[in-house]
Amino acid sequence: MNEKWMEADNPLPQKKRIMVLDSLRGFALLGIFLINITAIAAAGGPPSLDSKPNFIDEMVNQFLLLFVESKFFTLFSFLFGVGFSIQLLRANEQGINIVPRFSRRLAALFLFGVLHIALFWEGDILVIYAVVGFALLLFKKCSEKTLLIWIAGLLILPILIVIGSVAGIEVLRHTSEYGGQLKEADQELLRAFRMLEGGNEKPLSYTDSITERINAYIEVLPLLISRFPTVLAMFLLGLYAGKKRMFEKLEENLPLLKGMSRRGIAIGLLLNLAVVILFNTLKPVTAIVVLLLNQTLTGPILSISYAAIFILLSRKKNWDFLFRWLSYPGRMALTNYILQSVLCSFIFNDYGFGLKGQVSLSGTILMAFGIYIVLMIGSRFWLKTFKFGPLEWVWRCITYKKIQSIR
Repeated sequence: MNEKWMEADNPLPQKKRIMVLDSLRGFALLGIFLINITAIAAAGGPPSLDSKPNFIDEMVNQFLLLFVESKFFTLFSFLFGVGFSIQLLRANEQGINIVPRFSRRLAALFLFGVLHIALFWEGDILVIYAVVGFALLLFKKCSEKTLLIWIAGLLILPILIVIGSVAGIEVLRHTSEYGGQLKEADQELLRAFRMLEGGNEKPLSYTDSITERINAYIEVLPLLISRFPTVLAMFLLGLYAGKKRMFEKLEENLPLLKGMSRRGIAIGLLLNLAVVILFNTLKPVTAIVVLLLNQTLTGPILSISYAAIFILLSRKKNWDFLFRWLSYPGRMALTNYILQSVLCSFIFNDYGFGLKGQVSLSGTILMAFGIYIVLMIGSRFWLKTFKFGPLEWVWRCITYKKIQSIR
């Protein structure tokens, strides 16, 4: 029995990895970085309640809102669910209980997230994934039909809440009692965004910045909690896809993928265009609430459509080079996610080069691509010698309760 447990409690061999998942994870990591770097650099977008000072930056801002914002975070959530399904299926085949091992994995992820927030950046997603991941364990024995019901409910309820909130705010704007208060709230929100885009008023030491980051994370905690239903829905969708073995049976699912790539993109972009137009035309408080539809409605639609297009392209030999290179950071997603924050923290904050608020939005995006290419090349060279990224290795050692071979 002990020999069986030790054999089962080992990570999946490298040769059995599904490369398209690694490539898709690398692609999602790039999209997340394009949004994160604008927040770290305080370049004002997205979202931004002010139009940009030049045409190029304004077009970049609108492009990010339309095609990137909330799409790749949602895609990454889906992939997290797929990863869980792979672990669950393997555990079931080997007759082991996944709960202790996956709980250790989530606890380690939570610790990584807390350190990420305190040491480098408050815009962390790892803590959310760890917390919601424990809820994912409750669904490990659910049927596919039950999963679909929960997915629909978790996606629809936040959409209804956002639409109801927007309608309620607009009604209150026309009342004598709350109209003035909302006008003041609009002005205060606009001032807060402008202050953020300009960087800190006074330089902060690294020690002071730790306190600043923790306080900032606590302030945005309600907004982060609002993401829980969508994150769990995408986790469950990934679990559903894994149970259906969609990534192992791509040929059988080609009609489904083609349908999602066409209809999903068309419907998602039309809806997202409407959201962006409303965001650009409504008053600041209402505009921010409307933008939540980018997360709850259009994010899930477009992220799955992106995944479908990505998988279809991965079957074409002309794209082999790109997909192979995207797989390298995808295999080291945790390490690269943290490294992005480490590099940007020292590039933009006062204890580093102090470039916060000094680089245009378009310049920031160019920097993001440059940094990502460097990390991609670094990942390639690292994986020539080692099986896992350094943080992935630590994560696996904690998960499997023993030192893993890394070379």
